[in-house]
Amino acid sequence: MRVRPRTDIGAWVTPGSMKVDEIMSDFATDVKSVIGPAVAARGFALDEIDDSPDEGGRRRCIVYYRSADCKIQVYESWREGEVNAMIAPVSAPNDFGLNSNQWHFLDRFTERASPPNAESLRLAISEYRSYPNPLEWVRDRIIKYYDDAHRGILAKYGKD
Repeated sequence: MRVRPRTDIGAWVTPGSMKVDEIMSDFATDVKSVIGPAVAARGFALDEIDDSPDEGGRRRCIVYYRSADCKIQVYESWREGEVNAMIAPVSAPNDFGLNSNQWHFLDRFTERASPPNAESLRLAISEYRSYPNPLEWVRDRIIKYYDDAHRGILAKYGKD
């Protein structure tokens, strides 16, 4: 695992060179505790933590997990105003998913009975707001959509 630290620390940090927990944000720590067990049960291990600001200097944190054939990232973006997760083939670079064409939202590969409409959007927002911690919502989405997303990633990109 590598940790890409905040710019005030200055260089890549690997376990052993300094205490990883000293530089991780609260978000990364929360991701490890809330989402870590759910992705570990699906064969993922922590790959990298990117706690560096975005291009505009706004706070952002991305936690990357890797399995044998795909990756998951969990991110908090102040610019986008959201906490969410994305999936990609294992060959995808650890880049912020919204800026990459290889990273996809987990529900992208799920068949829907009808296209999204105002009512489905209202229900989705209500569901999100019903969780006291947004990471619990992300965890439950990973559990709900992972199998379809995993199949979709393998079908789209093959096994790397």
